[in-house]
Amino acid sequence: MKTDRVGVFVIDAHAPILGGSADWTSQVAQLTFDVAISEVKTGNPLLDPEVHALVKKGSDGVLTYHGTGSADGDEVQFEGTAKAGDVEVPMAITGDVEGSGDDPRDLRLTGTATFSDVHIPLPGFGHVHEVKIHVVGVLQLTRPS
Repeated sequence: MKTDRVGVFVIDAHAPILGGSADWTSQVAQLTFDVAISEVKTGNPLLDPEVHALVKKGSDGVLTYHGTGSADGDEVQFEGTAKAGDVEVPMAITGDVEGSGDDPRDLRLTGTATFSDVHIPLPGFGHVHEVKIHVVGVLQLTRPS
């Protein structure tokens, strides 16, 4: 993040993936997953309660990503949106399958989204010139029953 008051700094936040689905066996690959942003942890005991209050104020505490794309072997490129409450952000995500053909396999997700000129109502933040969000996650894949 880059703010007027603090300058450039990094917040490393973690939140659990609640579930999702991935399919790239058809012509159009699809990925959907939910993240419990109400359980986000930054590692900063002063910042965590403020972030939780902000999440509760603006959403039901769940961020949902839905994207479509194309597959090339075990790598899949998705273009979609991440949505929580009234906030919707475009996000590109790459998925790499890890493991052999046996169940379960893991889908390692990486992606980035950028916000510009936003107001974050947290102490010490205020006007933020740019927020870059880097997503890293793992979905365990199982075959549908």
